Amino acid sequence: MDVVIPSAADVIKLTQDLGDVNGATGVSSFVNEFDKKATNIKIILEGTDLNIKAIEKIVGSHGGSIHSVDSVAAGKEIIEDVETPQD
Repeated sequence: MDVVIPSAADVIKLTQDLGDVNGATGVSSFVNEFDKKATNIKIILEGTDLNIKAIEKIVGSHGGSIHSVDSVAAGKEIIEDVETPQD
């Protein structure tokens, strides 16, 4: 996910809170951009039956919003991203 939060928000606490979402098995956060007003973070959240509404609520409680969901996987196997003719 691409997430934007206020620069004053605590990225570590946000990451910990997202790790507590039901079904979450792991979460990583990477700060992409930081300025006086906002921080842009790439968040990778893994798990089963993750509830996007619960995730949005946690991000919102930190003053942020989800800018985009860049990848979703479902099923019994995870299919890795590979280069295709469309790329």
